[in-house]
Amino acid sequence: MAPATSAGTCTPSGTLPKSRAHRSYNAASITVAPPTVDAEEPPVREAGNFEHHDHVIPRSDASPNYEGVENLVIVCCHAIFHPDGSSPSLPLYSPYDERNWHLAPFQVSNPATGKPGEHETFVAHVLAGIDIVKRPTSKNDTLVVISGGPTKKALTPLSEAQSYYNAALAHELALGNMGGGRTRELFTKGRILLEEHATDSFQNFVFSILLFRRTTGVYPKHVRIITHAFKAKRFLHLHAPAIKWLPDRVQVQGIDPVMSKTDLEDTVRGEEMYGYKPWLKDPFGVGQELGQKRKVRGWDGEVAAELTEGLEESVKRLLNDELLYDDVLPWTKSGLMVANREGFTFTMRF
Repeated sequence: MAPATSAGTCTPSGTLPKSRAHRSYNAASITVAPPTVDAEEPPVREAGNFEHHDHVIPRSDASPNYEGVENLVIVCCHAIFHPDGSSPSLPLYSPYDERNWHLAPFQVSNPATGKPGEHETFVAHVLAGIDIVKRPTSKNDTLVVISGGPTKKALTPLSEAQSYYNAALAHELALGNMGGGRTRELFTKGRILLEEHATDSFQNFVFSILLFRRTTGVYPKHVRIITHAFKAKRFLHLHAPAIKWLPDRVQVQGIDPVMSKTDLEDTVRGEEMYGYKPWLKDPFGVGQELGQKRKVRGWDGEVAAELTEGLEESVKRLLNDELLYDDVLPWTKSGLMVANREGFTFTMRF
């Protein structure tokens, strides 16, 4: 199977999901005065020339070229930046303003202790992913997938992934990059992709790998996961082994929230009890505890067929919780040997 390279007419735009909050609009370049300090809702300004794309694979006159792209950076999402990315007033909504995020109670700031809101960490996560793709050493062989589904449907249809992209775009605009800066540039070139179905860390990992495969035609040679540092053990010791991913081909770039000694101790203890141990007992997240969490966050099991369309049978079994002990997945050593022997063209690049 040949790699999918067209953003407008072939596999990526035809089979990858659109944003849950997809709209058609004309975007604009904006020159605005900053809102007043006590303004709860900044005024909407007149639109100029700024054009903001909202499709998972951006529409472009030139098809994205994925030749030589072999490394994947995954930005795991944990909340939703709720301002409308299509609005000309987007630059007025700072991603560093806690009021612009839908946060869980444990993620909000605490003035009494000096604890900042964790939205600042989420901004650091997405900007770190963009930084990597822009480096001279990785700009030609790496793409970033921002991963997170619409986990707060009662509040907004917006996916976490789309909202993080909007947050990065708002950051660019606030810096004066009225064209959207490097964020818009990378998105237009297809180097930023949005994975809009994941509801937990396992799905962040697996769904991003599958999106990379469906977009480039190959599986990534190497995966870097940007998330909280305290979750590194979960990814490296549980998620990667669960899907038989080669241990020397995955790394975690951990960025934690600001924490006091007590915060750190509570966080590490909580991760062990409520993060690591449940996945140790249920590696694929389909049992009562983890499966229920997915349902609460809006997971629809029927989506698995869409995510694995045209992929290997073993990958389909993986997503349907039907993986056999001796199944050969395409990214394992055995899978690579089979692919090479049978002349497949969709395996990893080396």
